[in-house]
Amino acid sequence: MKYLKKFNENINKYVLMFYAFDWDDNILYMPTKIHMENLIGGEWIPTDVSTSEFAEVRGDSDNWRILNNNPDDAFSEFRDIGPRRDSAFISDMKSSISNRKFGPAWEDFLECLRNGSLFSIITARGHESNSMRLGIEWIVDNILTESDLYEMYNNLLKFAYLFKSEGKFERILKDKPSNNELVSLYLDECEFIGVSAPSRGGSPSNPEIAKEEALLAFKSKIDSLVNNIGAKAKIGFSDDDIKNVKHIEDLIDNINHERFPNIIQYVVKGTKYPDNITKKVRNISETSHQTPGLESSVMAFTQFNNMTNRLYPKGPEGRQDDFLNQFIRQTEFLAKNSKEIFKKRKKDS
Repeated sequence: MKYLKKFNENINKYVLMFYAFDWDDNILYMPTKIHMENLIGGEWIPTDVSTSEFAEVRGDSDNWRILNNNPDDAFSEFRDIGPRRDSAFISDMKSSISNRKFGPAWEDFLECLRNGSLFSIITARGHESNSMRLGIEWIVDNILTESDLYEMYNNLLKFAYLFKSEGKFERILKDKPSNNELVSLYLDECEFIGVSAPSRGGSPSNPEIAKEEALLAFKSKIDSLVNNIGAKAKIGFSDDDIKNVKHIEDLIDNINHERFPNIIQYVVKGTKYPDNITKKVRNISETSHQTPGLESSVMAFTQFNNMTNRLYPKGPEGRQDDFLNQFIRQTEFLAKNSKEIFKKRKKDS
């Protein structure tokens, strides 16, 4: 019993990391165009603009307006009701990846997937959740390497163990990753939010506020989640839109700690200029004992206090041999500790 008590005490020392991402020009530079009208020589001329261009001109109502003053016309390619229906998002996403149009947060997103970290995609787009999820599933199935998938799945097994997920999951990821039960449950817990989707009321007049509401809802979910296991959380958010970033920075400056008592750190990245990414950090508490570099939505474990590490393979070479996996872990543990013991004896003598 004393060992179980000690294990539970250790859990309380650790921090889980969660992510929220804007999509366009942050994770990927998408080829999707917004249909606008530009005032040139006293005449309104139909002009298509990219998302980054839209971020620049959307506040210039004297010279720019959406096509026909109709959001459905202007943003038809950003919704599932446009000409390409619900294939628009994944089609443009594949095009961006094929042409290596990776945004400044692309590597952060891949790291998030490898860690098995829960995340929320919060975009001004109007796609419904399922359309965007299909895109993420494609990335998991086609972009993550075998090593990436291996790391992700082992972390998801830890995640299931910690949060006492119901079900008996396969110890080894097989076949198509997105068809795996545990991977599917993981993505069920993530969020794919197009703030201007018809299901959310259509095009918001103020995307900053719409994103704020979505982010606050995600924070509330995370706060409750970590509270259930006695842990703490850090949440990172990244966006390329300067106005959105400033709005979220102001939000975390004024957020009431009592509202989310289990979130101890907020990080906001501004990715407008990839060579000069801004980063604002607000620390709420210094109660964490998390070792730097080990933050993830799966708690860090020592080699021997986690049954998952003892039972599941360390690398592809031992994936079918439980005895070998335990032997490798135990050998490394003994070697590490024997070195420390002899080093201490030598110092004492």
